[in-house]
Amino acid sequence: MIGTDDTMLPMPADELLALAALAVAGSFTPGPNNAIATVTGANHGLRATLPHMLGVPFGFGSMLVAGSVGVAALLLAHPLLAATIKWLGIGYLLFIAWLVARAGSLAERRVAQPLSFWQSAAFQYANPKAWMLAAATAGTFMTGEGSALRTAVIVLVFALAAFGSLVTWASIGAALRGWLQQGRRLAYFNRIMGLLLAATALWMALR
Repeated sequence: MIGTDDTMLPMPADELLALAALAVAGSFTPGPNNAIATVTGANHGLRATLPHMLGVPFGFGSMLVAGSVGVAALLLAHPLLAATIKWLGIGYLLFIAWLVARAGSLAERRVAQPLSFWQSAAFQYANPKAWMLAAATAGTFMTGEGSALRTAVIVLVFALAAFGSLVTWASIGAALRGWLQQGRRLAYFNRIMGLLLAATALWMALR
């Protein structure tokens, strides 16, 4: 009887489980990407969130590839570059928060427009937390032989976790859409979500 040989896998099974747990925890917890997915689902429906659902995994996946060759660690090791990334991310997040908060109801025809695929992908590069996660993941899981295959597996695991999370949060927003369209509920919802995004930017600035 032939058993499973971990040496034939890109990484041992226990290491793969640890990676999956990290990816799920990092993806499903509240954050800017999930907030944007919820807002888009509530304002435009689930289908309109698809570019964001695909852009986030693509952007972060490319950052993981950069992390595998040391780019993430190099950027974070230089204070000026790290600070530039941090404040660009904070500024961009505040801009999105402002767009969301000022959006009104559908009846007012002033609703925050969905992010495109490339906007969502580019936002990952302005997120210092994403760079730190990419660097930490690369240092922990992308070492040893077979690094190219390991990197592909890691990117796939994070992409699936991120996509699953975004689908979940966007579905929550879409499920609330009918209720939010009554009166000015959607306008109030957008203001609250905009304030939450601004609070996230403030938290990033204080770290």
